[in-house]
Order: sequence, then structure tokens, then C-alpha cells
Amino acid sequence: MRRQYKLSALLCSAVAVAAIPLAAGPAAAAEADNSCSLKHPVLGPIPVVGEVRASWNWAGPNSLTSLHLEAEDTKTDSAHPAVRLVTERRGGDIHYWSWHHNTKGSNTTDAWNTSASDTAGISRAWIQGGLFDGSNQLSTCTGTKKVNPD
Repeated sequence: MRRQYKLSALLCSAVAVAAIPLAAGPAAAAEADNSCSLKHPVLGPIPVVGEVRASWNWAGPNSLTSLHLEAEDTKTDSAHPAVRLVTERRGGDIHYWSWHHNTKGSNTTDAWNTSASDTAGISRAWIQGGLFDGSNQLSTCTGTKKVNPD
């Protein structure tokens, strides 16, 4: 009986030691995605002329990795879609990142893979889409604000 107790204690200790690295290791990166539809302000009954999408991994309190941005042009017109990341810093300031323009023409999608880091922290992130005629911005759409889990 004493031997069975030792074996049980040894087995429980081994399981506990094996579980410690799993519990104490870094958390898996949380994923997020975002999208919104662009509408042309003067085309009337043709509501959607483009889509913008994004996905990323939260990589701590200050950065996003595997940031994938897309801008899809779904209508033959003189306008083109653009997408950008928007983040809210820990202090509440908003950071508007650079626009990425799809100027390839109708029925095309352009994509960009990048990352984002801000020493002031990133508490929330989302995307903004813009419909442009040349450099003139015609309309915008805004994705859902995603909260950083860190």
C-alpha cells in the first residue's frame, strides 16, 4: 500500500511539473479582424463600391504583428478604395496610420502585410476605409474598434 501511495505521489508531481510551463508560458497571440464597406456619395442606388478588410495578431500592449490590410475595388468608376489602420494609444490619443491605395482598377484587390508598434501603447485598433477620386477623399467607412487584450 505504501508503494502505491509513492507511485501516485510521483505521478501527481510529474503532472504538476509538466503543467507549470504551460500555465506560466507566454499567452498565445490574440487574433482580430475588421472590415467595412465603402459607399459612393453621388452614385445613388449603387450602394457599395469597395470593401476594406484587415486582420492582425495582438503582440503585447504596444504592437500588432501579422497585420494584413486589403482594399477591394468593386465598381467601375473613377474612384479607388484605400485602407489604413487607426489605433488608440493608452492615453486616449488617436494615431492615424498611412493610407494604402488600390489604384489597380475595378474588380481588383490589393493587399499589404506589415506590423504596427507604438511606444505610447495600443489600447484599441480598427481600420478606416476611404474612397478617393485622385487625392480627393469622397467618403469613409470605419470598422469596429477592437480592444487589446493585454
